[in-house]
Formats: sequence, C-alpha cells, structure tokens
Amino acid sequence: MAERVVHSRGAFAALAASALLLSSCGSDSAAEGEESAEVSNETLATMVADADGFSVASETLTDAGLAPIFDGAAAYTVFLPEDSAFEKLGEAGEDLQTAEQRPAMVAILRDHIVPGYLTPDDIANAIKLDDDKAVQMTTMGGHTLTFTEAGDGIQVATEDGTSARFTGEALRASNGVAIPLDGVLKKVTPEAG
Repeated sequence: MAERVVHSRGAFAALAASALLLSSCGSDSAAEGEESAEVSNETLATMVADADGFSVASETLTDAGLAPIFDGAAAYTVFLPEDSAFEKLGEAGEDLQTAEQRPAMVAILRDHIVPGYLTPDDIANAIKLDDDKAVQMTTMGGHTLTFTEAGDGIQVATEDGTSARFTGEALRASNGVAIPLDGVLKKVTPEAG
C-alpha cells in the first residue's frame, strides 16, 4: 500500500511540476489537451471574492483573515464548495456560518486547500497515469484527499468518507486555482458544527 501512495504522489508531483512550467509559459503555449481557460492577472483572493455562488467560502476566508494569503505570491489550489453545498447541509450548514462556528468553518476550509497551481486537467492526467487510477494529496489541514474519475468528471473523497464532485469551470488566477465543488469535504452535524 505504501508503494502505491508513493507512486501516486510521484506521478502527481511530476504533473504538478509540468503544470507550473506550463503556467509560466503563458496561455498561448498550452500543451495539447490542456484546459483552454485563460489565466487571469487577478489574484486568487480577488477572483474568489468576485465569483458568483461562493459567498459563504469567500466571507469565511475574509472574516478569518485568510484572504491575504491568497493575494500573495505562493500558489494554492482551493477546492471551493459552492454556496449550494452549504445549503445541502441544512441546519448544520447554517450553524457553520455563525460567528461561534467560525473556527470550525476555517478548519473545514483548510481541508479544501492544497499547495501548488493545479488545474482539473492536471488532476485528471495524474489519475490516468496512476496504476490504481486514484491520486492522493495532503491538505493544508493535514488530511488526505483522494481523487478518482467518476463518470464524466472527477470525484474527491476524504478520510471521513465524505465526497464531492468537481463542478463548473475552475477559476484560474495568477497565483492559484479555485475548483468548484458540489459538496463540503467534511462530515458536519448541527451539534458538532
């Protein structure tokens, strides 16, 4: 099992390095099969704040003082739950948006962030190259996300068994990528927040 994880991370690391090299070349020299969306000159913080349908995550990042991190030079990939993902949680999703639950919400969002500039195509290519057709990444919160193909898209699952699918078009900023998700990557209950 350890060998497979190392192999998955090795394949992923190679693709991540390729993605960084491609992104530095500009959108005109993108490789065949690479996403056609252009990279914005805006920072990830600005793009997330301005995007429709992500107000819950955007407000949390701003209120918690994390937005400036996404204005810096370091590249991050954020698997960004859409507002509808929090609505699906019902009362638990509402509770997470209260001031009292801000630390829990920040912890949840940390588990939606990985270092590096990764597009959905980068992740899909890493999955295809892996023998088990699954790629694992460690989040800024120290937990593992596992990516697999699911039908015509990509599914991401957590250690606690929750999962979500990539939806919509990724936001490609100058310093990172925000990939929309249809779910929150954490089991959440009204009592536990």
